[in-house]
Amino acid sequence: MKTLPPTHPLERAIVPLLALGVVLLGFARLRFAATEPLWFDEAFTLAITSQPDWSGFWREVYLDSNGPAFYLLLRLWTDLFGASDLALRIPSLLAVAAAGAIPLVTPLRGLSRSARTTWAVLIFAWWGVGYFLDARCYGVLLAVSTGQCLAFARLLDRPDRKRALVWAATGAVAILFHYYAVFLGLAQGLIYLGWCRQRAVRTWPAALAFVPAFAWIAYHWPRLADYSRLAAVWHAPIDGRRAFELVGFAIGPTSPVILPAVAVVLAAGLLAAVAGRSAAPGEDRATARPLTLTAASGLLAFALMLAFGVLGSGLSPRYLIPVAPPLLLGIVLVACAGPRGNLTCAALIVLYAGLLVQPTLAAFAPARPLPRYEFETGSRFLMDHGVTDVVFAWDHELAPIMTATTLARVGGAFFDRAGRPIRIHPIVLDPGRDPNRDIVQAARGPRPGLIWLFNRDGRTAAHRFAPAIARDPHWLCTAPGGGAAGALACYRRAGAP
Repeated sequence: MKTLPPTHPLERAIVPLLALGVVLLGFARLRFAATEPLWFDEAFTLAITSQPDWSGFWREVYLDSNGPAFYLLLRLWTDLFGASDLALRIPSLLAVAAAGAIPLVTPLRGLSRSARTTWAVLIFAWWGVGYFLDARCYGVLLAVSTGQCLAFARLLDRPDRKRALVWAATGAVAILFHYYAVFLGLAQGLIYLGWCRQRAVRTWPAALAFVPAFAWIAYHWPRLADYSRLAAVWHAPIDGRRAFELVGFAIGPTSPVILPAVAVVLAAGLLAAVAGRSAAPGEDRATARPLTLTAASGLLAFALMLAFGVLGSGLSPRYLIPVAPPLLLGIVLVACAGPRGNLTCAALIVLYAGLLVQPTLAAFAPARPLPRYEFETGSRFLMDHGVTDVVFAWDHELAPIMTATTLARVGGAFFDRAGRPIRIHPIVLDPGRDPNRDIVQAARGPRPGLIWLFNRDGRTAAHRFAPAIARDPHWLCTAPGGGAAGALACYRRAGAP
């Protein structure tokens, strides 16, 4: 991979444009984070991190299906900076920026400056404008996984206990943010042992860094088993089409055309490399092997995740975030190879940046559609009309394993944050019964209201019985309750029976 001279005209033109693009994308993400209401999963984060005491916090962390690291980070963060929508999302904003900066500030032997820049841009752009830019673990997970890949490449380049400890500690932290990160650690561990053999064995004390992560998993396992039993119910089955979609997500979730577009760029890069018939100066196979194996660890981890999902444990696209950095590195290695590698790298940058132009401009538009699966807007609506009691119905396959306390905390999260605590009456819906009748019958109190989060595509009550409460003249609602998924918030009109 040939590095451009500092005074090369192409570099002088690209660097200011990249800087401008990064600034615009950063402001678009900031505006999105400051103006969009929290979606449903973020409400869970708010409910867990705003527990009044630490015992309640750890109880809710245990009852959730995710690792504890992000909740602990956000609990400490909100103690300092508050729990507004923007404050809850700032750690993710900073983490995604850090993920893109890590390759720039961490040189790797065999990876040229132009290749590192391309990798950094792809990681930063991979996140899009509003895609998973939320108060969940995924932004921080992307940053930690990027650091883990860099640590792994450095370890393969020169195996020693210090580098092994850095890699193991980073991998353990990633697991504590999201359990599916264990597949990347497993893939890299297998490659490390297979490639370095005795040198790898001599660094065994570094493996002790994984002990806290696996100790927590062992403690959390009984609760995780509850979720695992329902995995086949609430995760889509993985067939050939679904697997192809998952590959596309790992390469770039912001556009369905990115996978074929990347394939075209890589094909052009390969043809250029073959036509060149020579490696760039100073970049022999031995130097490039650690980078190639790091990229291969992403492929192996993806295959392990896919197999795990096929066997019945389920696989949501966002669980693939740990494999995105190594897979993007693999794309960069292919694209930047050969005598015209810099041009192919530039084409990759233009591709990923170009797909973000429309979402970035849309983020600055005065009116944007609200996310459908959120009830912050509905909670404000009910607060404005002075409700005293709210029936909270999360119409989801996982609702039956949630405790009433958890559902009540989630349903009242926005009321509590606003200093307007009310009585929340959680209800678990029966998929075989009409929820329109059951929810209305559960309404009580002097000024009753309701919040119904529905998903008509799942194995839920709304799948069989469409939301129809908005058509009841005794109730006034925020929306008619149409669409495949959404939230309905209503209050009973004064004088209605």
